[in-house]
Amino acid sequence: MKKLLLLFFVFCSSLLLAQQTENKKDMDSGEKPNSHTLTSVSAYPNPFNSKTQISFKSSKHQQIEFNIKNLLGTTIYKEQLTTKIGRNALPFMRDNLTKGMYIYTLKSENEIVSKRLVIR
Repeated sequence: MKKLLLLFFVFCSSLLLAQQTENKKDMDSGEKPNSHTLTSVSAYPNPFNSKTQISFKSSKHQQIEFNIKNLLGTTIYKEQLTTKIGRNALPFMRDNLTKGMYIYTLKSENEIVSKRLVIR
């Protein structure tokens, strides 16, 4: 029963964190609503032991923030990046992180994409 409750909590937490939002200034700048600039976001391999690669497509040059949080919401890694148009890849090393589930997020000025990451 406790395991089932924990799995339910993890599932609900990941759904709440996996969101995409828009800022008002996008509507003022003439961009069409719901235009997504970050697509095909994935980590491979996932789950991983020592390193993984976060890959995504960007429809424009932009500044993004990449961060990783534990399930309690504490940020454990943060990096600012400049994307190129097309496919982008970001290698990530486990370093001193313990086994478990984490949430990685790519945040641009008009959207947030979050996914799960599992360390074995």
